[in-house]
Amino acid sequence: MSSSPSSNDNDPNKKKELTPETIAEMIEVSFINSCLQLASGYVDVLKLFIVAVKAGYEAGLSLDQLEKLVHDCPVNTANRDLMKEEKDLRREWMLVVYTMLDGLNSIDGKVIASADANVEGTAESRVSNLISAILNIRQQLELEEEQSGGERDATAALASLSVSEALLRSETLTQMKDACGSNLMEKAFLMNDVSVAILTFKVIEEERLCLEGSSVNIQPPQPPIPGTS
Repeated sequence: MSSSPSSNDNDPNKKKELTPETIAEMIEVSFINSCLQLASGYVDVLKLFIVAVKAGYEAGLSLDQLEKLVHDCPVNTANRDLMKEEKDLRREWMLVVYTMLDGLNSIDGKVIASADANVEGTAESRVSNLISAILNIRQQLELEEEQSGGERDATAALASLSVSEALLRSETLTQMKDACGSNLMEKAFLMNDVSVAILTFKVIEEERLCLEGSSVNIQPPQPPIPGTS
């Protein structure tokens, strides 16, 4: 007599195992839609992209390893080969998430600069300076919270910060924007990077609140993106 499948095997709510390949597929599927949504002012899919990259970080994958997995992913959401600029943007957003997580996880709350971050004009240098600026804003907000006797919540303030507000608070970000001059591509990359950095902090905070409000062991978030099932 053949054994019948266990009830767990037939459970529609059973989570798909979050393997490195699954993480890469989530990134691949969410990236193009993130670009389209961000251009329209929406960030829902971008948050899923950030969640997936964060999962790769927490799985111990280096940025290069994760990027290769995404490149080798058999799913092609765009139904075409991505242009070099699109691949560069995808890597840069992944770099923003990794660098932000490094900074938040460091003992002194500062960015741990890689060798490439010291080479002027590279994406690593730009992202390192940008994340340092965002973390400095976080320190400003924490000081304001302390001075207000706790009335001004620094975490909530940073999570809800707009790109324009970040520029007003940071001389570094303003200088970076001015340095772009008339280069619209560089300026777009910078503004998008600021958005991704702030949204990464917001995703981390939302996940923390979710986990604190639950007494059960929760798997890393797995957004129901078409193509990952």
